[in-house]
Amino acid sequence: MTDNRIVYKIGMVGPSRVGKTSLITALLRDGQRLLEGSPVSMRAIGTPTQRRLAQHRRDLDGALLAGEFDPGALGGSQEQFTFQLLLDPSVPGAGIELQLLDYPGGWLDPVNRPADREAQWEECERFLEQASVLVVPIDAAVLMEATATSHLRSVPTILAIPQVTDVVRLWLKRRNERPDEPALLLLCPVKCESYFADNGGRRDLSATLLQWVGKVYQQVFEAVPNEAREVRGIRTVYAPVDTIGCVEIVRAEWLPDPDEESALSFHAHYGVRPPGVQSIKGTEDVMVALCRQLVGARYKVEQRTAERKQDDAAAARSFAERDEGFFRNIWYLITGERQLRQDAARTRAEEAVQAVERVKALTAIVEDLAQRPHSERVHQW
Repeated sequence: MTDNRIVYKIGMVGPSRVGKTSLITALLRDGQRLLEGSPVSMRAIGTPTQRRLAQHRRDLDGALLAGEFDPGALGGSQEQFTFQLLLDPSVPGAGIELQLLDYPGGWLDPVNRPADREAQWEECERFLEQASVLVVPIDAAVLMEATATSHLRSVPTILAIPQVTDVVRLWLKRRNERPDEPALLLLCPVKCESYFADNGGRRDLSATLLQWVGKVYQQVFEAVPNEAREVRGIRTVYAPVDTIGCVEIVRAEWLPDPDEESALSFHAHYGVRPPGVQSIKGTEDVMVALCRQLVGARYKVEQRTAERKQDDAAAARSFAERDEGFFRNIWYLITGERQLRQDAARTRAEEAVQAVERVKALTAIVEDLAQRPHSERVHQW
């Protein structure tokens, strides 16, 4: 907890160039618009997060102006970095801080992980184990453009399926240690613009994408009931996202991987649809899933806090008014002890009222967010 904030850690697990940073940027950039009309807003905390988002936005805007989008040109993460956001319901002391960890996807594979990065990777593992939400970004193009047997053989390596599955399993085991806490596993195909017809695309291959995700990530889905036996409120949500929106895949290349014998690497080239204005879609589904989880959990915490403060206030009031006998009562009156007790009781009462108000505000937010339906893109297991 930071001051009066509760911190929620959101882990992300995926290989290099899968689009972790782009997904975070799309989520944050579209967050304010998606939350319009509600008492909730989302904003970056601190200069490092603001600087990182601004740089990514400049790179993306430049690519769109150039008329050709190359995901590799945006640059992948070279170091671990924690994005810090505040989900703010406009109630003092009721903010929820979201910490989203990004890191070089190559660290997932112990074969490719640099020896001098072992300590940093252990920090990432600890973060992922503690996260109440785990997001699995999936490069939709890798699945959808695999048209040959050699392509399909390379998909598990490119998407690091074994390593991702291991991280998910470990996360689920750690969730068993907190069975009363809600948990959310989000599978988010990214760069989906070429496979949906609801955001400027020319074809609808959404059902095919869902089938491929279900097949390729089958072990991940099976791990949820097998590993999280003690968790009462775990949800698994499939939520595809158009992270750019105004691009269309024009060419997919499968080239020999210089780092792994007999394997192929994948390179997608995208054209920009006129007028070249970013049109994110699917972020609302991610936001709704996150807000239902996070704000709902915060409400439970605030409710317990309110009950505790009400108990404290009642105890302080009883202590302030307690009859200590004639002579002791006179002494407390002369020395000011009675006044001190009464002042303390009023302070406890004010804190209790503020806590109750936060509960009321958060209850309203939970109800508002709960009424927002997911789009037809979403599938829940």
